[in-house]
Amino acid sequence: MKRAYLVVDMTNDFIEEDGALTCGRAGQIIVQPILHALELAYEQKELIVFACDAHAVNDPEFALWPAHCVEGTSGAQLVSELHHFYEHYKGEHVRFLPKTKYDAFYDTALEQWLLDEEIREVVICGVCTSICCYATASGAYYRGYRVYIDPNLMADLTETAHDFALQHMQNVLKAQLVEK
Repeated sequence: MKRAYLVVDMTNDFIEEDGALTCGRAGQIIVQPILHALELAYEQKELIVFACDAHAVNDPEFALWPAHCVEGTSGAQLVSELHHFYEHYKGEHVRFLPKTKYDAFYDTALEQWLLDEEIREVVICGVCTSICCYATASGAYYRGYRVYIDPNLMADLTETAHDFALQHMQNVLKAQLVEK
């Protein structure tokens, strides 16, 4: 069965040291493992979707969080290594999906893309494990998709939040660990 890789919020504002809402080192160390997983997924012709925050300057979310991933800024761009992957392979099986909410399914084309490709399984990776990754995993679960996760392909603002979200995804959403 074909899978889709949903790469959540791997942008400069979440990954780079000077990012507006950075996960710091935890986010930086998952870049290469994600890139490796995507290269394998691309060889298998699996759908790869970079689902990234793309906020307007006055987004209401900025009442909750510092301004981040504002459309048109460098902070909203994919982190360098993944940006190069996207630019090289973008097309039918590698797509970019701007989102304005935690859940990449909310008010986006994601569900239609998955339906069009007859995909029933998704692998969630990226940041933040307890926020946008968890919300996207929930969105997938509620729509009947089988959810897969790899703890080494996700990061969060704190290790405690990361660990709790992973446990919650497994226990409540019945997310399965990606088989190596």
